[in-house]
Amino acid sequence: MITLNLDFKTEEPEHLRAVWNLLDKYRNWLTTATKSSDERKVESLDVKPLLVLTGESDKQATVFYRDVPVGQRLLVFGAVHTNTSDPMAAPEILEPGAASNYRRWWNNSWAVVERGGQAQAGDWTREDELRLRSLVEHAHASGLWIRFYTLDGASNEELSCHGWFRSYNFGSLSAAQERWRAAKKAGVDFIASDQYEALQRLLKTPSEP
Repeated sequence: MITLNLDFKTEEPEHLRAVWNLLDKYRNWLTTATKSSDERKVESLDVKPLLVLTGESDKQATVFYRDVPVGQRLLVFGAVHTNTSDPMAAPEILEPGAASNYRRWWNNSWAVVERGGQAQAGDWTREDELRLRSLVEHAHASGLWIRFYTLDGASNEELSCHGWFRSYNFGSLSAAQERWRAAKKAGVDFIASDQYEALQRLLKTPSEP
């Protein structure tokens, strides 16, 4: 299955409806679920080659969920809302709700794992590992997929060459790889990185026992 994450920068209703209409044109390729009268009831997925995810915005939920008639198919699945007032709060404070029929995943910056995020991360510690595991376990217990963005490790020259964000940078590839391995071990569902080829190689490497 291919996952397409829609990262909207503008949310004009006409824009969102145009995206919905395009997805509807190719709905036979999309993983969908039936919209029931109770949003809290998580309907089973009809799995197809492409899974489309979108953000936590209520404007997106209006077009991609609320405007869809009961009994019709949901083509896009949103993220749950995250309480970001204290990124290092307990998992159940950051995300107190369970999955719904529309909101099926949890999108996080790395700042909820290591204080200050990538740019301020130090050595990877046992405490960091336990923190990451607690977030993943909470997500899965709530019926959610969990994603972390964007785990890069590059030199200043590489950042400038590729146009990558400094705020997402651990400072070295080895530091990023350590987090990739930890995320894989913890069962993170979606790991975002601009260094996707290196990440792919690591994910395909058999895990240590």
